[in-house]
Amino acid sequence: MAVYEGMFILDPSKYSRDPAGSAQQINDLIAQFGGTVLAARLWDERKLAYPINGHKKGVYWLTYFKMPGGQLTALERQCEISDDIIRKLVLKIDDRIADALVQHALAGEAAPRRTAAPAAAGPA
Repeated sequence: MAVYEGMFILDPSKYSRDPAGSAQQINDLIAQFGGTVLAARLWDERKLAYPINGHKKGVYWLTYFKMPGGQLTALERQCEISDDIIRKLVLKIDDRIADALVQHALAGEAAPRRTAAPAAAGPA
């Protein structure tokens, strides 16, 4: 089985009403198609670059999972049908870095945010 990274954008209003239920829905979908969740966590809640189905914000949920490759198409189709999942992106992870990515996700560390460089001091 291959290791995949899934970034799911969830409906923020449904997520705020039932965060555990929204997360469990993704885990259940993966299990339904023979997959095993290795790590899953909230990534961030952000304003979308453009409205998607009337949504201006989305909750980004990061999941690493193992799944037979033949079942991936069925999982993606089910995500498209779901009302809770606005968008999804699933990538196959190289086996050489899969363990490091899963451990990073389990640690719960968010990706470092870029900050503006401090203004350079003028000549003295």
